[in-house]
Amino acid sequence: MIMGQSIVSILKSSIVMIILLFASIAALALILERFWYFTRNRFNPTKGLMELRRILLQSGATQALEWSRKQNNPLGRLFVVALENIALGGEELSDLLYSLILEERIKYERLLGGMGTLANAATLLGLLGTVTGLIGAFGNIALTGSGGPAVVSKGIAEALFTTAFGLFIGIPVLFFYNYFSKKSIDLTTALESIAERLVVLLARYRKEHGETVMTQTQPNPTPAAPQAVVAEDTTWRF
Repeated sequence: MIMGQSIVSILKSSIVMIILLFASIAALALILERFWYFTRNRFNPTKGLMELRRILLQSGATQALEWSRKQNNPLGRLFVVALENIALGGEELSDLLYSLILEERIKYERLLGGMGTLANAATLLGLLGTVTGLIGAFGNIALTGSGGPAVVSKGIAEALFTTAFGLFIGIPVLFFYNYFSKKSIDLTTALESIAERLVVLLARYRKEHGETVMTQTQPNPTPAAPQAVVAEDTTWRF
């Protein structure tokens, strides 16, 4: 009960309240989805790179690639692309990894636009409900020709309730929007930093092991295709 009225009666009295209710459900769904995504794709960049370096130096590129494929997170996918294209030069490999990082950033920022829109819309809808409620309250007083502090205060209180409900939705959603946006930027920056160090690590490994790099990560060679058929470019993979 709120102000002597049930939640159902309050919702029935204002279409804005119904819209705010659906907005709150949608916002909660987006927040839970982003929590689930960031939790499932979390990683430790420094620890991951050190483990990759250890496996690479002790067991070779093949074992490092197998280990990377088991890491179900953006860092593992970065390692897989780097190792599958270990024969590329440093500049080409950097460009390839940067494109992958951009794809991961798109996944990080997915649904954040909708979350920010709901945060702003909930506040504005609350204000809209207040304005329409006040218009209705004073309109009833004008039609009946009677009113007093009790009547006016009751109408104003009911009108301001939509603003309170809108702020109750908008403020937490805005908080989570900023939190997820900052987390997306931090994780993207971490991937960019790891990518730079990874390029240097693979360049030194390629320099020390020479020709064995190609045979460790590339599939078995196939017979040459006839000249009429365009051979598949297997020099890099993505």
